Amino acid sequence: MRYFVEQVQEKGRLDLVDELVHPEFRNHTVEPGQRDDREGMRETMAALHEAFSDLRVEVLHCVGDGDLVATHKLFRGSHTGAWFGVPPSGDRVEFRVMDLVRYRDGRLFEHWAVADGVSLLRQTGALP
Repeated sequence: MRYFVEQVQEKGRLDLVDELVHPEFRNHTVEPGQRDDREGMRETMAALHEAFSDLRVEVLHCVGDGDLVATHKLFRGSHTGAWFGVPPSGDRVEFRVMDLVRYRDGRLFEHWAVADGVSLLRQTGALP
């Protein structure tokens, strides 16, 4: 999990998605219009890096139990590109995400997340 966070989420190494994410991957908490499969994961990570330059992801907590791993993370970056229709503000932003991932065959297989989207929308100027 930490390798995925460091390499894919923080560094944008989309070339590692096929290696780290199971072909039958399902994201159970996608937004409307997003794909729930491995390609959707790749698209979301690409959009994240297009929207937030100098992205840093800090793992605050990481807990595993059998085939499940939960993380609590803090994302920080500059909002220099559009994010789901919100034009770039140029502002520094930070938002928290809690993920639960089930692994199969050593790869991400299922995903659930809770993200602090309201805080992010406020920081980008999309909400007053």
